[in-house]
Amino acid sequence: MLDHALGRPSAGLKRIQVLVFAFIAYRIIKSPKAGPNMMALRYLDEKFASLPPWKIVFGTLSIAWILKNFFLTLGLNAPEPLARMYTRNFYRASYVLTSLDAGFLTAMNVRPKFLRDILSVLFAAFYLVFPDTADEKVRKFRAHPTIEMMRVSWEKSMNPYLRLATAADRPYVAIREDIIIERPDPPSVSSFPDRELGPIKARLYFTGTRDELRRSRELILLLPGGGFVAMPPKCHEDYVSQWAVISKVPIVAIEYGKAPEFPYPFALEECFDAYRSIVESNGGAIGFEGWYESDAQGHQLKKAPIKIVMVGDSAGGNLVVGVVMRCLETYEKHIPPPNGLVLIYPCLSFDMSCWMPSEQLKLMRAESHKNLSLKSLSESKHNIKKNSPLTPQEAPRKIDVLKDEVDRSKSWYHIFKPRPSHPPGPSIPSSLSMTSRMSYFTDRIITPEMMRAMALLYLGTSPVPVDLASDYYLSPVMAPDDLLARFPKTYLLCGEKDPFVDDTVVFAGRLRENKQKARKEWERMMRKVEHGGGVEALADKKQKQKLAQANGTHMNGTANGTAKGNGAAPERVRTHIFSRDPDTMVRVKILEGVSHAMFQMLSLLPEAKQATRMTAEWFTEILKDPGVDDHGDDLTEFMIRDIHQRDRAPSGPQVGPYYPAYGVPQHAPCPHIRVDGTCDPQGSHRSLNGSVNGLHAEDRYGSTGSVRFEGSGDEDAYSDLSDSPDPIPILDEVDEKHILERRRTEIGSLLYSIDG
Repeated sequence: MLDHALGRPSAGLKRIQVLVFAFIAYRIIKSPKAGPNMMALRYLDEKFASLPPWKIVFGTLSIAWILKNFFLTLGLNAPEPLARMYTRNFYRASYVLTSLDAGFLTAMNVRPKFLRDILSVLFAAFYLVFPDTADEKVRKFRAHPTIEMMRVSWEKSMNPYLRLATAADRPYVAIREDIIIERPDPPSVSSFPDRELGPIKARLYFTGTRDELRRSRELILLLPGGGFVAMPPKCHEDYVSQWAVISKVPIVAIEYGKAPEFPYPFALEECFDAYRSIVESNGGAIGFEGWYESDAQGHQLKKAPIKIVMVGDSAGGNLVVGVVMRCLETYEKHIPPPNGLVLIYPCLSFDMSCWMPSEQLKLMRAESHKNLSLKSLSESKHNIKKNSPLTPQEAPRKIDVLKDEVDRSKSWYHIFKPRPSHPPGPSIPSSLSMTSRMSYFTDRIITPEMMRAMALLYLGTSPVPVDLASDYYLSPVMAPDDLLARFPKTYLLCGEKDPFVDDTVVFAGRLRENKQKARKEWERMMRKVEHGGGVEALADKKQKQKLAQANGTHMNGTANGTAKGNGAAPERVRTHIFSRDPDTMVRVKILEGVSHAMFQMLSLLPEAKQATRMTAEWFTEILKDPGVDDHGDDLTEFMIRDIHQRDRAPSGPQVGPYYPAYGVPQHAPCPHIRVDGTCDPQGSHRSLNGSVNGLHAEDRYGSTGSVRFEGSGDEDAYSDLSDSPDPIPILDEVDEKHILERRRTEIGSLLYSIDG
């Protein structure tokens, strides 16, 4: 009270107040038996003289508790803002997590560690009994979060007593160990040229034997979340262990560098290096056989590339998408993207704005028509209660993740409640629809203050100039259309009341939209091929047949599904990335009444166990898929060009972060397609080596040129397809300032040298 009266709320003043009160109480208790010369106290002394001490203590505490809740008993209490926001199971789990957070934060500064571990659990037990006190304690800590506070709160699963209590949720895994992944050689370009980059730490999980691990052909690569600042792989072992048992596939979790010690883009570059080392060694970097195996006669046989599913939760989902984009944008060296992605409540935007843009609302409406699980999210954004615009939609009592069932039944006591007489609220204009970050700013797991703190810690000391408006490695929801069209199969999971749910829905909508454009372009081009349009100049019939084989499928090294060699089994069919149905390439699952970090509540939340099983089944489904080809070949580039032309996109080179695979960046590739030769300073364009096998199309900038196509075993050169070829613009003809700005933003302080 005194600190508020003085206008300076202070823990020190409150501490003095408590000590003064304790001193006065002590003097009263130690006074002579007659007590102070006050009639009221003498009367109470006479009345309570015959009562035993325990009754006096119990009565005193009971009266104090009743007085504390006096307004509640009279119905004058404030409304509960989160009473209907979550399912019962999630609210119960968040209540336990909040009590644990309060206990661990209370004991945060206790030394030594063994005493801090014990007191953290004891204090948490106290806050379980007093949840309102726990909420208030955690709210004050989160108002000004520090890096130590966030790590203590999010890494509490490392406490030995909590690990013992949750041991049943970590099934036995035969191989559970820390490993080291060597950096690729030659190394990738780094934004930290002055920092010595050592090997990458990771943790391996596998239920099989060492020999089975060595012969594995599949891998789940996990980039664990933690707000870019906390939570090594051991904090995720509960659900990762269950994934390993259900999927029977090796899982490698990368322990990337955390901010602020390792700011943006260190984690992205380290995860990309880990992925590149695994891909280039075909798993040899993590204990697989690698590229070669021995047959019964001892001959060395080259193996097919291993299949990889990348998965990331929260901040890890951001890094997973960044690694895939880096693979698609790397030139000089082909780095294939993974077979599929699983993104769990990913953070895909650093935009903290309040209102949703109209184009994002259109994507959300389109997704809600395709996905019934988005219906409640869409309704909550477009309808409000009449006189309470910020009251969230009521969550169901419980949900079944595996059966897609929702229980919206009312409790028995609702029959005694009067039904509201006021009509439902008005529909919200699209221009007033709030983002999920603002709609759920009272979330019990992720608060706006914590999001701001994570962003500042991650970006504050970055050597790369931060551009929140256009850096799509920070905010992948802004990624270019052609990148999204070439993304592998992507499955997304998020809670309906998660502050990041908009990221999930908008990113999925953009993926589906651009894959739909690519699918239409593929169908248009295949119809053109089948009817001979645009390929009249192809003299060799074999070349035309090879194009027809590309209509939907490719056979790696074989034709029409026939086996290669004597009696050899045909290789598995792999489809072109644009030939796939967008609805099979993008899947979204929204869990009603659930917020962030559900996988960290495995011991408390039944829905989290169901979601763990569901995502493990997703891994199996993706790994069974034969996969796709041509994430960036010439045919893909030509189709992307045609899409841009029909969308009336500006012509010219697509200036973007063209990453070299290694070494110091030099000239970016001229038209972002593989060119046999160089960009002539005088403007002439040399021959184009294509995997299109004879397909003629206009060049990327709307003109046609003299093109030589090379097929497998065919060296025939074709005549010019146009009488007036135009040169393709080269880098020097583009706005130099714009290119340098993009290079500084996306790659770092290393600048591309541009000759005048």
